[in-house]
Amino acid sequence: MSHLRRLDGLDEVKPLLDADDHTVLRRLAMPTLLRVPGTDARPRARFVATLLHGNEESGFWAVADLLRSGARFPFDLWVLIGNVAAALADGPFGHRYLEGQEDFNRVWEREPVRTPERRMAAEVLATLDGLDLEAAIDLHNTTGHNPPHVIVPGDDPRMLGLAGALGGLALRWRLTAYTSMEAVGRRCPAVAVECGMAGVPANAALAADVLRRFLHLEAVPDEGAPRELYEMRERVVVRGEVRFRFGGELDDGVDLVLARGLDAANFTMLLAGTTLGWVRPGTAVPLRVTDMADNDVTDAVLDVAADGRVVLRHDATPVMMTRDEQQTRRDCLFYVAQRR
Repeated sequence: MSHLRRLDGLDEVKPLLDADDHTVLRRLAMPTLLRVPGTDARPRARFVATLLHGNEESGFWAVADLLRSGARFPFDLWVLIGNVAAALADGPFGHRYLEGQEDFNRVWEREPVRTPERRMAAEVLATLDGLDLEAAIDLHNTTGHNPPHVIVPGDDPRMLGLAGALGGLALRWRLTAYTSMEAVGRRCPAVAVECGMAGVPANAALAADVLRRFLHLEAVPDEGAPRELYEMRERVVVRGEVRFRFGGELDDGVDLVLARGLDAANFTMLLAGTTLGWVRPGTAVPLRVTDMADNDVTDAVLDVAADGRVVLRHDATPVMMTRDEQQTRRDCLFYVAQRR
């Protein structure tokens, strides 16, 4: 049984797109990999992934508009539209992923390949392995205020060149998280582009511009880099036993109140002593910080002041900080990065 729908050629693709987003998603019905044939006889290809998280619509809008245009390129364009079910539930674009599903961007080359999500990813990769693949991008939104940025899973000059061609701000990804960009990046230069928060028309326009630049590159640059490049150093999560909320007062319902609006500081420096939240005086640090080797470094990064403020011990640059409670539980609160 295939866990992936396949569409080949504009004649198969375009009839599905002459409707509103919700109808298009219902017509797709499941993860879909489609091909727009190239105009050049040379068998080369580029790959675009979108909607791996069902609540991140900017990339889907950009891809749908491109496909509706009927545009073709000198290479075969392969497009993956990922978690259609999560996008449809309570939507459109209602959920990152559904209860009972795995995160579609945490299943690439992950063993054992027994779940529908891992099998879908394996089918996509098996197809890509048969192509002369030049480059790939994965379009995302964030769940907190972040400037648009490119995530780079390696230090290969062509990977950095691709990132630099698509944006001026980039983050070097140093985790093994079974993301699509990690897996595809072992096959060709690949990056993920974070287009800001979902639901913002300007961010959909940004995704469309990134897609246009990617598709009109004559070749992947083999030199150059983003103007600003940061590297992930630590990951910050709320401890599993800690009840929390963003904003409000400490009461019997929560153990931790996180400061509102801290996501506005993404990719900027927070000074030592900055308050991240509040707990009852005498409480242990409610957050856990690990380095890229998963060593616990909480005591070097965070402290609880005598009045119950959770504070930074040293200056730190947060990136990808969320304001969403579910996302905090499912992934993390934020990462700490350092300018390279």
